[in-house]
Amino acid sequence: MRISLQDIIGAVIGGAVSGLFFYALGVHDGKQDAALKAAQAVTQAIQNRAGINETINNMDGVALCVELGGVRDQCEQLRGMAENQP
Repeated sequence: MRISLQDIIGAVIGGAVSGLFFYALGVHDGKQDAALKAAQAVTQAIQNRAGINETINNMDGVALCVELGGVRDQCEQLRGMAENQP
C-alpha cells in the first residue's frame, strides 16, 4: 500500500477542519461558562444586597449612625430629633 501526497494533504486538511471544529466548540463552551459564572455572581450580589437592605431597614437612627462611624454620644442626640420633626 502506497500513501500518496493527496492522501497526506487530505488527512492534514481533515485534521485541521476537525481541529477547528473542536476549538470552536471549546471556545463556545468557555463563553457559556463565563456567562453562567457572571450570572451567578450577579445573583449572589443581589441576594447579599437584599440582606444588607434588611439589616439597615431594621436599624433605628442611632444604631445606623453608630454603624456608619458616628460617636455614640452624638448619635444618641438623634433619638429626640426624629420625634420633633413634622
